[in-house]
Amino acid sequence: LRQPAKEIQAAASMDHTVEASMNATLLSLLGVTGKSEKGAAATDDKVEWLRSQLIGKDVEFDTPFGRRALTYADQTASGRSLSYIEDYLVKQVLPFYGNTHTDDSHVGSNTTRLVHKAARYIKRCMGAGPGDALIFCGAGTTAAIKRLQEIIGVALPSIEMRNRLSAQLRAEERWVVFVGPYEHHSNLLSWRQSLAEVVEIGVDANGLVDVAALRRALGSPEYADRPMLGSFSACSNVTGVMTDTREIARVLHQHGAFACFDFAASGPYVKIDMKSGETDGYDAVFLSPHKFVGGPGTPGILLMNKSLYKLHSQPPSTCGGGTVAYVNGFNEEDTLYYDDIEEREDAGTPPILQKIRASLAFWVKEYVGYDTMDLRERVFSEMAMKRLVNNPNVRVLGNTSAHRIPIFSFLIYPSNWIR
Repeated sequence: LRQPAKEIQAAASMDHTVEASMNATLLSLLGVTGKSEKGAAATDDKVEWLRSQLIGKDVEFDTPFGRRALTYADQTASGRSLSYIEDYLVKQVLPFYGNTHTDDSHVGSNTTRLVHKAARYIKRCMGAGPGDALIFCGAGTTAAIKRLQEIIGVALPSIEMRNRLSAQLRAEERWVVFVGPYEHHSNLLSWRQSLAEVVEIGVDANGLVDVAALRRALGSPEYADRPMLGSFSACSNVTGVMTDTREIARVLHQHGAFACFDFAASGPYVKIDMKSGETDGYDAVFLSPHKFVGGPGTPGILLMNKSLYKLHSQPPSTCGGGTVAYVNGFNEEDTLYYDDIEEREDAGTPPILQKIRASLAFWVKEYVGYDTMDLRERVFSEMAMKRLVNNPNVRVLGNTSAHRIPIFSFLIYPSNWIR
């Protein structure tokens, strides 16, 4: 929702205590010496200040109706950058940037330290424990899901090999993957094109994931003694309807299946707590921080329980620099890969700035506060839903009373249309 110009100006000229507060926290996060933060700015001040930092908040562009101010209404696809974060990277990180494959130089050592602190901070924000591994993966959630498929051994280098290899697998060797009724293409098509057998769970009478059907499928004799995994969207990116991930995790675990969730749509707005190892905890989370405020230019995230990792006695999913302790030029079997999952799954020069930027995007969520975000999201959702459902020419798709974030899909009918 675009704010009036006077509110933007007021936010931009706000007292510098908020900026100083943010600066101190960012410096503390990345281990740079700075003044300690004293007190917290009022919630409204925080939000207004962040709004003033949005890159593109006051741009205009030419339209068929003349020059108009840009109103950005596609947060579901990608968030907006913050000038504060970009300035911080330019002024504080880039001047001392170096490759993390060496600690012998000041720049290499400094950058390595920042990257490690950024990763630890993200894991803390997501409730990760010592039994979890954080892996940064290319282009968003799509790459994170693909990486998990490689790690558990169902990804294929060529689609042409799928039918041939699938026929050769014994039933007890082939993974069964359960997916929900409103998965993003990334969490459906890639599983279909893997070696796994995909079972789609439909909706119940309320338009939500049919948990009873999931229970029946998990208990089917057809899938007995086979490795099983559930990969469900935590929120529909079409209707905004939230999935009860805790209930689904419990059901999956009760039947010996791994519980994996795609938080791409809801990740910017909700607190993610792995609770790894618990009955209602998650075994893997896929995430696209580029959808966060301040997140464009960040990599995908796979946070997974280490028990899912199946490549300990094999090369990592991608081999390259930074994954090996020793390479014998004459004998392939003498190659020694690192044991640590996060190291061996980070081949090549890592996305250094992207990792740091991702940690700062997570920090913005923590800075605003989850209670604040939840309240504002509910207010916006109720406001929009009330306007939409009361319009006879609009039909909102999906359950209109379910717990949701403010993502809406609707049909518009002409005034003389008879439904």
